[in-house]
Amino acid sequence: MQRLNLPINELESIEFTSIAKELGKNTNTPVRRALEKLDFLQKLSVAIELQPLLAIYAREVSLRLHITGLEFEYNDQVFQPKYSQGSCCVLSSNLYLHDKSLGVVRYLSTKPLAQSQRQLIASLEQQLLQPLNNVLIFEHNRRLSLRDHLTGLGNRSYFDETLSCMKSTAQREDSPFSLLMLDLDNFKQVNDQNGHTEGDLVLKQFAKILREALRSNDYVFRFGGDEFVLLLAHSDSLNPSLVAQRIIYMVCQDKLMMGHQVTTSIGFTNWKSGDCNASMIERADKALYHAKDHGKNKFHCLND
Repeated sequence: MQRLNLPINELESIEFTSIAKELGKNTNTPVRRALEKLDFLQKLSVAIELQPLLAIYAREVSLRLHITGLEFEYNDQVFQPKYSQGSCCVLSSNLYLHDKSLGVVRYLSTKPLAQSQRQLIASLEQQLLQPLNNVLIFEHNRRLSLRDHLTGLGNRSYFDETLSCMKSTAQREDSPFSLLMLDLDNFKQVNDQNGHTEGDLVLKQFAKILREALRSNDYVFRFGGDEFVLLLAHSDSLNPSLVAQRIIYMVCQDKLMMGHQVTTSIGFTNWKSGDCNASMIERADKALYHAKDHGKNKFHCLND
């Protein structure tokens, strides 16, 4: 069988829609079906992020099958590009490419899918596999680029990106949030007296404490050195002072921190209309140094 060996970037020059229209409405036309597959593959191949890719796939499946929902699970995360509506039947499909697991797709429907529908799903999934693999590699590399290699927390770039997103959401939906800046008291003496290996252990332990002190919808970053930043969503229903108190208490109770006499000082501020990234960081930074100048192991809020 002769194969069509066109690089994917050359497919952009082909006008699929106009050609398909000339074939009329006969969906059984082999040429038309081939063009639709190429069109679908092109749409999948140009997506470089997971959410848009899944949205494209969910739309194409919905055009061909009467499903009420679609889910994709990967690395214990569940994405729902098409939300379920009155589903009682679930068809789970494990996706593999060259024996590499790419995740699980679940098709939700009001009644079991027929064999012909399952065959159609198998055909669609074959076109999904390579683009999905490419996107998952891209997402993995992107996550690595946004992580601090020592603590596993978000790095400064990830912080800047997340703060901009939260600020845009706050302006659009009037949903306030808080920015907390934290510094380790007496950390320099750990490196001076015990070496940087021990200092790294302290930083990693502090990162662990911060993760345990926060909710799943909050964010924690290593800002640089022994400075860390937290972004707490929906601070209208959350008292940041209580979070700061909890962190200070947990640090004081930790054996490693106690052994090195390391505590933490915290400064925080709340978003207000008209704030930019720099203004929030500056207020939190001033609040932090107020806490350090007044005895350390304290927190201070600055909103003006």
